[in-house]
Amino acid sequence: MIDINESVMQFLLAFVVAGPLLGAATALLPAPPGLKGKSPGQAVLRHGVTVTGVILIAAVVLALGFDHDHPSRMQATTDISWIPALDVRIHLGIDGISLPLLVLTALLAFLCALYSYFKPPAGPSPKAFVALLLLLETGTLATFAVLDLLLFFLAFETVLIPMYFLIARWGGEGRTRAAWKFILFTLLGSVVMLLGLLLIGIKAGTFDMVALATDNGRSLTTSVQVIAVLAIGIGLAVKTPMWPLHSWLPDAHTAAPTVGSVLLAGVLLKMGTYGFVRILLPVAPDGFRTFAPYLAALAVVGIIYGSLACLALAKQGAKGDLKRLIAYSSVGHMGFVLLGIATMTPTGVNGALFANIAHGLITGLLFFLVGALKDRTGTTDLDTLSAETGAALYAKAPASAACSPSAPSPRSACRASPASGARCWPCSGRSAPPPASAGPRSSPSWRSARSAPC
Repeated sequence: MIDINESVMQFLLAFVVAGPLLGAATALLPAPPGLKGKSPGQAVLRHGVTVTGVILIAAVVLALGFDHDHPSRMQATTDISWIPALDVRIHLGIDGISLPLLVLTALLAFLCALYSYFKPPAGPSPKAFVALLLLLETGTLATFAVLDLLLFFLAFETVLIPMYFLIARWGGEGRTRAAWKFILFTLLGSVVMLLGLLLIGIKAGTFDMVALATDNGRSLTTSVQVIAVLAIGIGLAVKTPMWPLHSWLPDAHTAAPTVGSVLLAGVLLKMGTYGFVRILLPVAPDGFRTFAPYLAALAVVGIIYGSLACLALAKQGAKGDLKRLIAYSSVGHMGFVLLGIATMTPTGVNGALFANIAHGLITGLLFFLVGALKDRTGTTDLDTLSAETGAALYAKAPASAACSPSAPSPRSACRASPASGARCWPCSGRSAPPPASAGPRSSPSWRSARSAPC
């Protein structure tokens, strides 16, 4: 922690939230003659990297200035009246729940901009792509920083339009259907969520999330809490996504461009679980306690369902897609997060928050790897990738230098294959994958070769 003045912290948080929006607006303007580079498209992609890089630096400085000895206290707060008639205020602040998500969002947005610079998206104007990317970053950062229920809803919905266009205009096969499915599912869930947010604000007399959390549901009757939790929970469950409201996710991930998949899995899904922790747990504890057992049961079903779906897609001949497989793994992983939240205990909620960040990092980087794989092989179809050896990604992996015949390692061995060259596998008492000449996985020769020791 470094000692930073409170006013500087307030400015940094406001800049982190509003900076990408200003960057999106300037991305649509013509590039200055001296900054065009090789082409206007390259200039706007460089602009995206610059803006997201500056926002990442500001987020890191914000994290360094955060008082980690008091993580439950709201810091860097800004509270300005916006619509007095509706008691809507521009209320910003961060605590130990929102700060990691803020930094995660800034990091993944910067990596996405950097990836797009070196691998420009195939599709319409790069200007629109960068502007949508920055608008998406603004909506996500605002979701984690605002402390007013109506502002939370506006930020929550801001991300839908740019993600829709990223999928529909720069996506792959089936992108139109996937984009419409994404927007319809999330919009319908959001309409129900808005009703719950309005119910809480009207009955409690304020939309301020800090005041509502401090009140801890004392100004709301149990019946109002139950209705509010049901309405808001449906909207958040769609975005998480929770089984059985998850069916939009595999299609969206499969059709989305690499950048869209990274942000969708790494950041957008976190908005749902964040809403459970930020709004439902402190504001309507009695209502949440009523639905906690059902939430836990659905979370467990999602864990098992997502795992079985991954195993089914990994079977040879199942026509499984690698991006779709990771999408179903996200359903299971987010099930663990929901299960931790459903415990309503400090240990369970803290575990859910850690798993939230872990999923964002792991899945975001996985989709970058899948994008690189598709760039090199032209496909993410598991059957196509495993056509030669039946080993899918393992068959595509280059031979390790440490596993070469000349390496002094007694626990490794190499086998030459006419189709794929020399390949190495660890020899720890296990059988080695068969060469390509062994034929299909179901053939007797494949099983015979598979059982041969290293």
